[in-house]
Amino acid sequence: MLVNCKCHTRNKIDRDSAFKVVVNSKNEYYCSESDYIKIKKDKENRKNVLDKINSIFGYVITNTVLHKEISELSKIYSYLKIYSYINENSQMLENYMAKSFNNEYGKIKYFTTIIKNNIKDYTVSKQESNKQSDAEIVSVKYTPKTRKKSMDEYLSELE
Repeated sequence: MLVNCKCHTRNKIDRDSAFKVVVNSKNEYYCSESDYIKIKKDKENRKNVLDKINSIFGYVITNTVLHKEISELSKIYSYLKIYSYINENSQMLENYMAKSFNNEYGKIKYFTTIIKNNIKDYTVSKQESNKQSDAEIVSVKYTPKTRKKSMDEYLSELE
């Protein structure tokens, strides 16, 4: 029997070979465990981004425009990069949001425009990227072999 993968590709996969997760007594299927872990981390990073934005605004934003804007931005940049940018520049963003706005829509659009205009030049600091890395570092001991002499070197020694 074929089932739909919950990852972004929506692949049809054989139920017996799929990675199964039970959520609220319902089965969810993924192509592999790594796909499941990736999606789980993406959801966690998205939640962190929205929580940080809510703390900058000073209240929980329920307007769907914010979710749409952040989703569009995540198609270009990872949620980790978005979070890192917002976190490092939170004081500046709070100062911008202290202005008075006519409505919440304008405030959200102003906020996301600032992020869109500045994030392309932003690089995630090493400390932030090391926190999120799950890579295993393996130490390798390398000892170079002694180089063989060329014929010219032997001849120059004879002279």
